[in-house]
Amino acid sequence: MTALIYLTGIAVFALVIYLTLELAPAAPTGRLSEILTPADGVVLTGWRKSLSPLDKPVSKWMPVGFLRKTRADLYWAHIGERWNDWNEVQFTSLRVALAVAGFGIGMVATAEPVFALVGGLVGFQYPVLSMGGVARRYRRLFIAQLPEYVQLVSAQMSANVSMEEALRRTAQAQSLVGKWMRWVLQMAQGRDLIEQMQREAQESHLPELIGMSVQLEFIRRGTAQQELMGQLATSIAADYIGSAEQRAEKVGAELVIPMVIFYFLPFLVTLLAVIGWPIFQNLGAM
Repeated sequence: MTALIYLTGIAVFALVIYLTLELAPAAPTGRLSEILTPADGVVLTGWRKSLSPLDKPVSKWMPVGFLRKTRADLYWAHIGERWNDWNEVQFTSLRVALAVAGFGIGMVATAEPVFALVGGLVGFQYPVLSMGGVARRYRRLFIAQLPEYVQLVSAQMSANVSMEEALRRTAQAQSLVGKWMRWVLQMAQGRDLIEQMQREAQESHLPELIGMSVQLEFIRRGTAQQELMGQLATSIAADYIGSAEQRAEKVGAELVIPMVIFYFLPFLVTLLAVIGWPIFQNLGAM
């Protein structure tokens, strides 16, 4: 009797969800259409469509800072042509769904809440580890290539070329910064180029890029643009070298503990085994 009550409740709940949300319709209609069809008119497909019922609760209850960080990481993943068309809400919905799935699989497989929580944590963290690694790699590559790109712009301006024209010419460079600049030029059709760079820099949440876009605005308003651009190129290169040296020092300090664990301790154990074992045998024989 109890099982029948549970089954009836589940069936009624599924029927209400089906009638109100219209799960997986052939064309987005009804209440779900505002979720499945964004403002730009693109119909969601695949996982994004399947997880779309979670988008509104996620956007409502997730902290703003959490979604902002996810959005910044997705920005650089998009630069690397990964996770294309995903936004921060859809990506977080995927994490929530995988967390629930991991928890359920853990409960079914082990019947232990602790292992189920571990499974849920793994499901929640795996997407961000995968996407975050891509974003971190392309962010570092961009920072490494940025000084050279600014120097190219400065060289173009030294040949009596305007700053906007120099940015357009150097956008053809086969580098990640050149690729980003081509995207900015595409988005700046009919708009101010420097202002569009500032908007994209704010989306990227990259301090080096935000600072450069602000400095470009000051240079455009100044009189000695060539000299100012040269100073900007020198400053960005010096900042990159200084940050690289700091990272190198930090890595050296962080490697002390792994070196002790993986090199010194095995060496010490081997030395004690070779020297101490015969001594221990001799003491035992006595």
